[in-house]
Amino acid sequence: MESVQVDSRLRNVQEYFELGGHDFFTPYLLGLAFLPLLLAFVLLCGILYAFGVDWYAALYATLRVDFGFSSAWLTWVQSLFDYVIKTSVIVLFAFGVFAGSLLISLLVCAFVTPYVVRYIRDLHYQKCSIEGNMSSIMSLLWLVSVYLCYGLFLLMLLPFYFVPFIGGFVMLLPSYWLFSKTMITDVGTTIFKKDTFKSVKTIQKGKIRSVVLPLFGISLIPILGFFSPVYALSVLTHLFFDIKLKENYGNANPN
Repeated sequence: MESVQVDSRLRNVQEYFELGGHDFFTPYLLGLAFLPLLLAFVLLCGILYAFGVDWYAALYATLRVDFGFSSAWLTWVQSLFDYVIKTSVIVLFAFGVFAGSLLISLLVCAFVTPYVVRYIRDLHYQKCSIEGNMSSIMSLLWLVSVYLCYGLFLLMLLPFYFVPFIGGFVMLLPSYWLFSKTMITDVGTTIFKKDTFKSVKTIQKGKIRSVVLPLFGISLIPILGFFSPVYALSVLTHLFFDIKLKENYGNANPN
């Protein structure tokens, strides 16, 4: 098996993406990548099929205002307003599907992360130990708290979603926060002990952000975005194992 040569310098960002891509296209990680995709697709399609039409009609009826214009000259105002409401409802539905897909994929990835980390460790970083000790129950409670914060974040920014030009950018802020928060923590708490991981995030903040930002950009690409969480896990796993090797954070015997 291939083993990494230890060097005092961290790799450049491009190398992590290349290594992560090479590992991602192995049968094992491709199988894990299809799991969140399949679950997200089936669940969202089922929800939309069962409730989509009713939800659309109810939301449209709630938001629509009948101006009651009697003059034929002013009927265009009502038509324009109705069109804006219909478009806004569709935008909300589209954003809901995107947010739901992201949530489901990230939730599933939280459970497959240990398998991704161990697979890449056994393949490339046999000298590194896996020291994470967060229990499944604690991980689940932590995820719930993060998702609640994400929901509150979405609600707080709701008025900005319909502002031209600004709305599209604002929609990405809570999604980036959720993506980076969950991905970094999933991998980091699997590889490092809790205190060590805090130190790593502080010392290597810039390096971590330079990897996470492009990964989030990939997650926004249609179709590819569904597969990106497992790819992101593989890239971040290479990053954190490289940090562990170079900074000598607890390189004990592998478990």
